[in-house]
Amino acid sequence: MTAMHPPQPEPAAVAELDELLQDADGLIVDWDGTVVDNAEIRFNALQQALAPYGVDVDPQWYTLNCGLPIRKIVALLTGPQTLPIEDVIAASRRQLLTGPPPRLIDSTIALLHRAEVLGLPRAVASAAAGVLVHPAIDRLGLKALLPVVVTAESVPRGKPAPDAYLEAARLIARAPARCLAVDDAPAGITSALDAGMRVLAVRDGLLVPVAGRIPG
Repeated sequence: MTAMHPPQPEPAAVAELDELLQDADGLIVDWDGTVVDNAEIRFNALQQALAPYGVDVDPQWYTLNCGLPIRKIVALLTGPQTLPIEDVIAASRRQLLTGPPPRLIDSTIALLHRAEVLGLPRAVASAAAGVLVHPAIDRLGLKALLPVVVTAESVPRGKPAPDAYLEAARLIARAPARCLAVDDAPAGITSALDAGMRVLAVRDGLLVPVAGRIPG
């Protein structure tokens, strides 16, 4: 699929984007809920994968914890109950891979395109598996916009540990303190902050600067 190019933004919008990118030497973004609006798709896939085992997923709980790696989410949901976690994950992934493509989050895409224009290196730092992230990037035509991708398999510890953001900074050859991170979930925001980065949170489709720790 060819890369997606949005219409040229108005001068006022360009100024806002440049202000967000001010003093940044690189831009690192989360994937789920940050580049793509797929929270409901992921919730439904997990709910259906767990249904045969009688496990229900509370929507509010999921909203707070969706930034964690899926194995940790399943473990927290099921507690001491023994489940075939790999089977649950596989069932969830099958639904995600065969369903319709998610909607792009316009504000994040606009920021990425502006960073590209300004010559800033860009990367994804995701807690999701590469088997989900890479096909989605290809499917949506975002490979040129997001040439560097860090996923769950890339680092020893998942979010909220800072490993994914630190690895992304290493791969784009930029100091973490000079990188701007964008994330939507408490675990991801904690990850980026602990990596020493300036952080924007995705809130109702808008990019909002984060002043400090987000309660998990």
